[in-house]
Amino acid sequence: MHTTQQMEDLHISYIAALCAASGVSYDIQRHDDDSTDGIIKKRIILGEGLFCDSSVRIQLKSTASASQYEDKGDHIRYRLRVKNYNDLCMRATTPIILGLLILPEDDSEWVRWSTEELLIKGCMYWAEFSGEEKEDKDSSVYVRIPKENIFNRETMLNILEKIAKEEWP
Repeated sequence: MHTTQQMEDLHISYIAALCAASGVSYDIQRHDDDSTDGIIKKRIILGEGLFCDSSVRIQLKSTASASQYEDKGDHIRYRLRVKNYNDLCMRATTPIILGLLILPEDDSEWVRWSTEELLIKGCMYWAEFSGEEKEDKDSSVYVRIPKENIFNRETMLNILEKIAKEEWP
């Protein structure tokens, strides 16, 4: 298996594990012509007997190569294909975010396991670009992903709640 396929499987596993631990559904998209790799969804309780089925689409990327991203202290600078960026900028009835999993450079460090735990070593950051200006470039564009935007259980549930309450973005 090629390294990029391994990284792809890891970012899917990362999201799937977070969703499973949080009671959130994760549906993998077979075709991602609109840059949607998966849909994260949950029924959110808004009040007394009031529910909302909330969902967010996610475009997943992963890297272990310092040539593809730069840690700028308070943000990550990441090179993204223009097609993916433009898809992320489109307004939609179901919002879309970018999830970037940064793995260690040494691929032997990506996954650790024992009889007591399974660990994916790395951190996923997220960004939202809805309503941003589209790019006319041919190949790629650099995006800014705030390092405070760590994709974890709390963040995921907060995003789904904001969408349900129509407070997104």
